[in-house]
Formats: sequence, structure tokens, C-alpha cells
Amino acid sequence: MHEMSLCESVLEILEQQALEQHFNRVKTVWLEIGQLSSVEPDAMRFCFDVVTKNTLAEHARLEIIATPGSAWCLPCGQNGCRANAL
Repeated sequence: MHEMSLCESVLEILEQQALEQHFNRVKTVWLEIGQLSSVEPDAMRFCFDVVTKNTLAEHARLEIIATPGSAWCLPCGQNGCRANAL
């Protein structure tokens, strides 16, 4: 379950930013997660609650913004090219 390590990384970023920006509580975290990322939103929410227990982000709400997948064509350099799809 790589969602757990992703949440641990998010917490590390929050803790680092808390030191730099002088805050001590996080209320909401917004994450953009692409459809091609192989991240399960429900697993991410569960892991976020586990990882943030007894931290500055305990009881924070995790908002997941689902972004559509897209492809980039290496030969032509365009997004969504279908040159090699046939």
C-alpha cells in the first residue's frame, strides 16, 4: 500500500512548512491525484488519518481533487496524440 508512504511524505512537507511559516495546526489538505497515479482515494483518506494521528494535522480534512489522465506523444510532442494508437 503505497498510499501510506505518500501520506508520510505529505506529513513531512506539512511539518517542514509549519517550521518555515510558523503555524502549528493544519485544518485542511488539498491534494490533486491523477487518474493514472494508481492511488486509491479511500485508501489515501484512511492512511492520512492514521499517519496524522497526534500530529499538527490530526483531525485535518483531506480533500482529493481528481484530475483526468493524459498522454504525451514522444514522436510529435503533443498531448493526446493518437499517431501510435493504431
